[in-house]
Amino acid sequence: MTVDVDPPPPSAPNLDIEKGTTDILRLFQVHSVHATFFVPASVALAFPELIQEIKGEGHEIACHGLKHDANEAISSLDEQYLGIKKATNEIESITGSRPIGFRAPLFRSNANCRIALRQNNYIYDSSIVCSPLFGNHRSRLLSKPFFFSCSNQHAESNLLEIPVSVNPFLPFPLGGAYLRIFGPGWAKVGIRTNAIFNAPIVFYIHPKDVIYRTDGPFWYSYKNTANCLKALMDIILYGKRIGAKFMKAHELAELHLGTSRNAY
Repeated sequence: MTVDVDPPPPSAPNLDIEKGTTDILRLFQVHSVHATFFVPASVALAFPELIQEIKGEGHEIACHGLKHDANEAISSLDEQYLGIKKATNEIESITGSRPIGFRAPLFRSNANCRIALRQNNYIYDSSIVCSPLFGNHRSRLLSKPFFFSCSNQHAESNLLEIPVSVNPFLPFPLGGAYLRIFGPGWAKVGIRTNAIFNAPIVFYIHPKDVIYRTDGPFWYSYKNTANCLKALMDIILYGKRIGAKFMKAHELAELHLGTSRNAY
């Protein structure tokens, strides 16, 4: 289970991200779920007490970029190296721990991003959606963690990729606005299909998804926000019924790295 703690969108600058995050935290607490929260450095600096609360409840804090800019993980290598370094240091200044995992804003990243992550000593990335609808190099709809070779004239190493899961029959990412649009039944089909093929299920949600809204620039920005927290609970309970083990992304990474000969 992962949470992308995005800043309030430009269309709703006063959206109460703190409340949305707290509601998700309480749900996780009730059902004993530990998750990975991908946090932009700008959000960590704006809400330090909230970020410390997330960590204090046993969740992982990972990096979601510097300002959640749509283009920050597709720029030049030098720009990304410096941006990731700054974001990492700012998050560490709040949490006291250096993040080792990364997710690009809007799942938009390039090869420079992966090189910059390794140069900043990141262990894993979770920016890839293995769906042809997202235009990445892998069209496999069911994907286990895999390695990217990250090499340039300065360094050569591997970065573990933990892809975001999709429903292979309607290949959008499991979670987020897609949970609100297609409903928990669609998500359960995706979860069950991935489980049948022993693919780890990487689900995601935003605080903004569980904050009730009645309008926005697009219908999907507010559709079913009133029911999203309940839908998320439904997904958690379904996972428990089918025997899923909830873990943080770094735990999945460590499990995979421990069984791979190609980790570094």
